[in-house]
Amino acid sequence: MSVQPNAARPTLAWRFWVVVLLVGVGAGIAGGLLTLLLHLAQDVAYGYSERSFQEGVDGAPWWRRLLVPVLAGLVAGLGWWWLRGPVSRRLGAMRGVSATVWTPGARMGLGRTVLDGVLQIVIVALGASLGREGAPREIAAALGSRLGELTGLADHERRVLVACGAGAGLAAVYDVPFGGALFTLEVLLGSLALPVAIPAVVTATLGAVVAWFLVGDAAVYAVAPVPTTGSAVVFAVLAAPVCGLAAVGFVRLVRWARRPAPTGWRLPVATTGVFTVLGALAIVFPELLGNGKGPTQIVLDGGGALPVLVALVLLKPLLTIASLRAGASGGLFTPTLATGALLGAVLARGWVLLWPGSPLGAYALVGAAAFLAAALQAPLATVVLVLELTHAGTGLLVPVTLAAVLGTLVARLVEPQSTTTAAQLEPLSPPGPPRG
Repeated sequence: MSVQPNAARPTLAWRFWVVVLLVGVGAGIAGGLLTLLLHLAQDVAYGYSERSFQEGVDGAPWWRRLLVPVLAGLVAGLGWWWLRGPVSRRLGAMRGVSATVWTPGARMGLGRTVLDGVLQIVIVALGASLGREGAPREIAAALGSRLGELTGLADHERRVLVACGAGAGLAAVYDVPFGGALFTLEVLLGSLALPVAIPAVVTATLGAVVAWFLVGDAAVYAVAPVPTTGSAVVFAVLAAPVCGLAAVGFVRLVRWARRPAPTGWRLPVATTGVFTVLGALAIVFPELLGNGKGPTQIVLDGGGALPVLVALVLLKPLLTIASLRAGASGGLFTPTLATGALLGAVLARGWVLLWPGSPLGAYALVGAAAFLAAALQAPLATVVLVLELTHAGTGLLVPVTLAAVLGTLVARLVEPQSTTTAAQLEPLSPPGPPRG
């Protein structure tokens, strides 16, 4: 039976703090190197350089947008068949971050997690509709688990280190030090107690700073600062419940997708089939390729024709779910954010006809905050993550905060789980940190 990781217990052993520093540095190195690998694989796969991924796939010939995902599906299926079959039979089954944090004595194998993370990054680079943050989060968490074992730390200390490593990995890959720390505390540990807040902040900050030396510190999304308007505030109040209920549907689909994946020869067949569908759709909608950063930036810039946006807001989450159900692994953060931004952009097209006042991108950001907070059931972390990802300043702080809080409240009324707890491959009891 799973228990809480004694998050509020003071931790004073000097060995613990040494490992905290090592995990933060390791997370930064892992996040930076995986980001470089992602960009290299994208450049090679779609034949571009010195452009964004979205510009690269937009300019790629139709046959490349079809064949590269097909190749990704085959590589994914064979790779995960090997990791979950022969490798697991020798070394034991792989374990996710939440399963490790909330299960006494649980451990994450570092070598297998690194192999799985590299495979995730390559598959995302080839166009999979999954997030790139899953790999650095898991590798940094496994590093915390392994170092905790080597230094003889107590079980509850090792589990805190696993959670801190996951938050630091997120911070490193997206340059979100405070958001990464809050992700650790609000999503993984369910506690803001000082004994876990300090290591969470230290590891996430170190992860982000170390990654700067490899990939720089530019904002993930370019958003021009805009002031708060009455239109944006009222839109947040009205759109948040819609986004919250949509997020509940997404969470339930994630839970369905995480039923036992195909095994044996069925795994490469399933992944290749799903990724072939992705490639066929990408001939018409290249925005579907990748983790969702491209379409998010499009709507934050105020672009996108309404029929295209409607198609993307339906197809993007469905392809993410189909990829998970076929047996692929990857992050859900960026696809979730993208779905919320697209939904906000669709709703905003009607809203601005009634009450213009802010750029279209501002409403998309509000929708992203509401959907992401509801899916994670973490409004505080979401607000900070949105501000750090965009460097948008505090002009939209009020509507973004309103949207995140209201979206979460609506979601919690009808669904106790989040994407983090629903996405676990192993059943947990309880399925994660207490929500109350």
